[in-house]
Amino acid sequence: MFKARNVTGLLLVLVSLRLIAAPRAQSQLSASQLYKSASPSVVLIETYGDDGKVSATGSGFLVDASGEILTNYHVIAHTKRATVRLANDDAYDSVAVLDLDKRKDIALIKIKAIGLPFLKLGRSGSVQIGDKLYAVGNPLGIFQNTLSEGLLSGIRQMDGYKLFQLSTPISHGSSGSPVFDSVGEVVGIIESTVDEGQNINFAVPIDYAIGMLDSKQPRSLESIYEPEENETPAAPAVAPTPPPAPPARAIEAIYPASPSEALKRDIFTYIGTKIGIWTKEDAEVELGVPTDRRDMVFNNTVTGDIFKFKCPASNFATVELSLNRESKRLTAAYFYYASPVGWSTIEKTLGKKYKKQTLPNGRPGYLYQFQNRQVFVIVDSANNVVNIGIW
Repeated sequence: MFKARNVTGLLLVLVSLRLIAAPRAQSQLSASQLYKSASPSVVLIETYGDDGKVSATGSGFLVDASGEILTNYHVIAHTKRATVRLANDDAYDSVAVLDLDKRKDIALIKIKAIGLPFLKLGRSGSVQIGDKLYAVGNPLGIFQNTLSEGLLSGIRQMDGYKLFQLSTPISHGSSGSPVFDSVGEVVGIIESTVDEGQNINFAVPIDYAIGMLDSKQPRSLESIYEPEENETPAAPAVAPTPPPAPPARAIEAIYPASPSEALKRDIFTYIGTKIGIWTKEDAEVELGVPTDRRDMVFNNTVTGDIFKFKCPASNFATVELSLNRESKRLTAAYFYYASPVGWSTIEKTLGKKYKKQTLPNGRPGYLYQFQNRQVFVIVDSANNVVNIGIW
């Protein structure tokens, strides 16, 4: 009897070990199944400037029913106040910070809530180059809960950590979005995109974030606030002084009577005024026949055409115009210099009121607000301008 009981117990142990060693394979989800399951847990994060207005937007995702959220550090780094908006339109204005990893661009934040839907985290090592991946985020801070699909294109070594390179389409506002594998588990956090590339995007592997989830000491956003590089300390309270006189550049330099003269004197500003107006035919009247054309792709869908033209202005060699395929109108323009131009020249021209961004390849970029447009300047390792975009 004693031996029989031991054998039975041993068989039970072996059966249990077998079940642990060989778990049932998880079934893959369709894109629609994954979206339906994941989207309630993805949040929109709005950050505010000192003027009380929304200054930037990002994404994040719930990892606990009590309101813990993973996002990028850079989403919350430059603000003292934020609002988290859930997929069901509930908004939370009290946002605390539980943990940060500045090097890897990860932040764990918390809102005061209970019973929220949250996502299951996978392991970064479970995916391989070539695997299909999905992202759900808030591109441009406008298109809330947008699903995109792509592949793990590569794994890139950075300074002390790795990044996933993805072909999954994203755009500004998607920072902090979850990246899912085919069984619906989070394997990464969207971190950045290369604007001049075609679906060259990067995500932080989720393994770097898992160790942060035990942190339970909340602190305020204000306590971790870092001013952006171009920001200057607030001036002491003194009597107001009249604003400086506007630059000597006359309005006729921007809108002279002759369009051909405008193109020669200030092609950048002139074409900037044509965004939303010009068609391809309008551009050809002023710039001639394009020398090249390629598709403009967004979310794996061709949304427009990019035409390359020679520049009549001596300082630029070429200009690329992006035209929406549906409206046929100009949406953005990218200018390439005829000879190398240093970043310092651009800074003297456009000023120091910009937001500096670092691309995954190490190149810095500088974002300006210019005459109700956004201007983005990319420079290379020698600090020469690669191109200037306006949209």
